[in-house]
Amino acid sequence: MKRGKKYNEVTKSFDKTKKYSLDEASKLLPGLSISKFEGSIEIHLTIDAKSKKKECTVRGSITLPHQTGASKKVAVIAESKDQKKATDAGADKVGLDDLIKEIEGGKIDFDVLIATPEVMPRIASLGRVLGPKGLLPNPKNQTVTTDIERVVKSYKAGKLDFKMDEAFGIHAKIGRTRMTPEQIKDNLSSFLKAVLNEAKIISPTPFKSVVVSPSMGPGVKIETKEFTL
Repeated sequence: MKRGKKYNEVTKSFDKTKKYSLDEASKLLPGLSISKFEGSIEIHLTIDAKSKKKECTVRGSITLPHQTGASKKVAVIAESKDQKKATDAGADKVGLDDLIKEIEGGKIDFDVLIATPEVMPRIASLGRVLGPKGLLPNPKNQTVTTDIERVVKSYKAGKLDFKMDEAFGIHAKIGRTRMTPEQIKDNLSSFLKAVLNEAKIISPTPFKSVVVSPSMGPGVKIETKEFTL
């Protein structure tokens, strides 16, 4: 792929073959953005999984130490007794049968869907629509809960979900280029530790590769030896 002049210039500021420490990478990243506007900082990691069996799935959630500024649109499916709690907590969409029908019709205008345990049998049919998008409520990330207020507030505050895809990859936005190197490092470290904690079912050293980059700019390889169990 042919790269632009600015992209080629910033790649000269670091060694593309080297694996950098979190300290080094966090200092490099803001200067690698070639965007004319403030961009995100992304992480792309590959889990060293030897099997495609279901039990090897790595998924979880984390609230990063420093918020990325990305506001999530939260929807809640619940009985009427819980709907006011969801609205008061800041949910963007709240409903039951009406919301289920919307989703069945293909209207998915939210980033997170939360449901109470009692309504889960009624939304089982949504699996074919929400499953491929990773939006089906799941106890693992607390999107199936009786504590509606707390979970809605946590997602509105920036709680981040992650899940390994079929290529054993995990991808997320973990920062902004305006952040200080210390804030970027805090978020990177917290995210890697959260993934490591969930990936221990696979290996004590599950990271095959970790690359961080601005949303528009080259990626930096990360040394992950410090992240071992």
